Amino acid sequence: MDTKYWNIDRLGRLYKDWDPKVLKELETKIAKSHWRPGYHITTKTGLLNDPNGFSYFNNQWHLFYQAFPYGAVHGLKSWQHMVSDDLVHWKFIDKPMVPDLSSDRNGCYSGSAINVDGKLFLMYTGNTFEGEEMARHPYQLGAWMDNDNNISKLDHPLIESEPAGVTGHFRDPQVIKHGEYYYAFLGAQTVDNNGEILTYRTKKVDDGWKLYKKLDLGTDNLGYMAECPNVGFIDGKVVVIFCPQGADKHEFHYDNVHPNAYIVADDLDFEEMKLINPSEMKQLDEGFDYYATQVLNAPDGRLLSVGWIGLPDTEYLSDQEGWEGELSMVRELHIEHGDLTQRPVQEFKQLIEEDEASDTDLQKHIEAAPFDEHFNLNLESEDSYLRLSYDESDQEWTLKRKNVGQEVSIRTFKGEASSVDFYLDNTVFEIYILGGKITMTGQFFHDGDEVRVNSENMSVKQNKMSNM
Repeated sequence: MDTKYWNIDRLGRLYKDWDPKVLKELETKIAKSHWRPGYHITTKTGLLNDPNGFSYFNNQWHLFYQAFPYGAVHGLKSWQHMVSDDLVHWKFIDKPMVPDLSSDRNGCYSGSAINVDGKLFLMYTGNTFEGEEMARHPYQLGAWMDNDNNISKLDHPLIESEPAGVTGHFRDPQVIKHGEYYYAFLGAQTVDNNGEILTYRTKKVDDGWKLYKKLDLGTDNLGYMAECPNVGFIDGKVVVIFCPQGADKHEFHYDNVHPNAYIVADDLDFEEMKLINPSEMKQLDEGFDYYATQVLNAPDGRLLSVGWIGLPDTEYLSDQEGWEGELSMVRELHIEHGDLTQRPVQEFKQLIEEDEASDTDLQKHIEAAPFDEHFNLNLESEDSYLRLSYDESDQEWTLKRKNVGQEVSIRTFKGEASSVDFYLDNTVFEIYILGGKITMTGQFFHDGDEVRVNSENMSVKQNKMSNM
């Protein structure tokens, strides 16, 4: 980040005070980019990060995301809005939720949405900094959205401040309904610098929220902050997905700056707010860039998820072009033999063309047939590459990435041999192994107009992918 340009004034400037020419200049610059994805959601300009408000309302799928449109930096956050009829083709709705209250003046932070009596209710964290020391003071706020996608914020906070024993790092409410109560799961940091997930509840979604209990996950290894908690129900089980920043790596191995994790349980005891027979904490994704996953128990019975292809506290090569971040393909989640599986929703098959892809096609679906011992699947371009390999003797997968002008990064993990589904969208990749028991997601900044595919000890089929 250019700290000389991105001073406190520009990072916190209200949207109404920006010169419209800034967005026009960014659009012109980004139009020349050769790194933009085709079928993944990305921002028109500036920064995209956490998905928010994933919901089904008014016969459409709705998906918001945190954004700062004036540059590829974490400036004053708003919620940008997308809608879809099929979870694949998304349309941008130019009615963002921007900071315009005293209680969200330093950013509309993450939250969720729930359909309530024919209107969509949004619950989100309003970020503020107060006093000479600029102490963080979070408000949990609400808004209603009508059938024309007009958002009206409530005139009162739902939760005025963090509870006793918790710092200003108190955010990211996920709202669900169970029985006669609405429950909100919130990420928190204690004054002792420990992460936890707190629950609030009410009988009226837009008022009366009271602290209920801490969520007992069966582990205290939540680092110094548990961000983006989400609870989902599928296949007779419960899955909790969250981001335990600073989790102890001796107990839970991860290589990214911050992990995305999950726990599967037989049930959730709402009276005690405790997971029943929870699994150990596991990595949600083994790749380089995946964070802030949000889930939706959809009306059609599926448990769906979407995540940010990016990480906090990380700079990307696309920043120099004025944009950063994508959202993953929407995934369907299941529990199989106690493990979470993730697969692209069936609707994405409509983007896979029957024509065989060539080296010049930067949107590809690569199917690697089953193999017995080892293999290498290489995507290469001049001074950049992605290399996925498997060694049967160690039962170890390895993914190596070399972005143009950067050093090699490596991720390794144990697993069985199987077929592989590999989705490439120019500079975005999603890999599904063992039927989605293992996923690897990230960004791949290559240096050419083509990405060559080479393979060893396996049959590979390449198909073109259509853009959204």
